[in-house]
Amino acid sequence: MKFAVLLGVLGICAMSSLAAAPQPTNAEKNTIAVVPTPAPAPTMAQDLDEIVRMVNFEQINQLVNRYLLNDAEFQSFVRIINSRDAYLIYMRFRTQPEVIGFVSWVQAQIKLSKKKKFKIEIFKDGMTIVNVSPFWVNTVFGWQGFISEFTLLYPADMISGHVNMKVAENGIFTQFWQRLNALKPVYERVIGSLEAQRVTAALQLNGIDVAQLDTLIRSQFGWQVPPANVTVAPSAAAWPMY
Repeated sequence: MKFAVLLGVLGICAMSSLAAAPQPTNAEKNTIAVVPTPAPAPTMAQDLDEIVRMVNFEQINQLVNRYLLNDAEFQSFVRIINSRDAYLIYMRFRTQPEVIGFVSWVQAQIKLSKKKKFKIEIFKDGMTIVNVSPFWVNTVFGWQGFISEFTLLYPADMISGHVNMKVAENGIFTQFWQRLNALKPVYERVIGSLEAQRVTAALQLNGIDVAQLDTLIRSQFGWQVPPANVTVAPSAAAWPMY
């Protein structure tokens, strides 16, 4: 309603300014107004490429390589996520009808981008099995050490702000994000499988914070669990908590 009133006020002001404006001369009437051509809307490939360019994959690659060569907890994590159970989880998720439909839609949108291709090269320079520095072995601190360093390298807040901006533009990326958000029930259905329970148990047994990992995954795709409704007593709410 406020927006409609604002438009009405602007319209009245515009009409008043037109009524008070001097009448144009014949020369001005014959002048052809040139209307600038609006810029084309970004394509799906361009929108995704903007996000990918925010991530320094080279530094993340070095981080993964360093921990994979020298840290036992991280080695366990990599071994478990490459197990048969983890592969079955991936295939179960990948073959869900909702996911198949989403992937097909994204691929079709990227093809419509024509000249602009979308490609991610996470490990462009490959991995090595030899420490490039003799001090690497002293720079790993378990799973939490890896997560701490990854958090510093991965621009989560910047990506989140960019995603919110693109969604507000109501372009093709808005549809992409809505479709991606809609896959949350699929994710929750798959992680409830027997294979997922076995992988979870194996990760916990090897010191991996599964709840932390789940939160990290959910935050990337808009699958956050809403906070539970907590009723606070008036007497408690009146005082600050320290």
